[in-house]
Amino acid sequence: MHDAAANGRIVPVPNHRIEVLASPGRGRGVFAREPIAPGTLIEAAPVIILPAADCPALDRTIIYDYYFHWDGDPDGEGRGALGLGLVTLCNHSSRPPARVDRNHVRLTLDLIAIAQIEPGEEVTIDYGCTLWFKPRE
Repeated sequence: MHDAAANGRIVPVPNHRIEVLASPGRGRGVFAREPIAPGTLIEAAPVIILPAADCPALDRTIIYDYYFHWDGDPDGEGRGALGLGLVTLCNHSSRPPARVDRNHVRLTLDLIAIAQIEPGEEVTIDYGCTLWFKPRE
């Protein structure tokens, strides 16, 4: 166990690979701090599973922009997952350098590089659902 956790303190674990910066025309975004090779697990964000019955109410809040479908149809029924990490700030791209895998065993949203990502490059993902905004690309 980490010493800080043993002492009852919560200490954030820095992610040396990525950081949050301003993304022109998009607000915040996730950017590479160092080269990231294809296949690299960039982040394993723990999730809070949201019951399917709660999702319609959450869809009317700002949380709608930040949670993922956990199971079921991406545009329909199923539970949601609120990621507790930087993955929730990844912007959409139809040609992204990363993807998100739902890890049902570890209860994480795994952000994985699918192409070489260079320092300063935005780490985007394909949302894989009907978009509720006009994409930049």
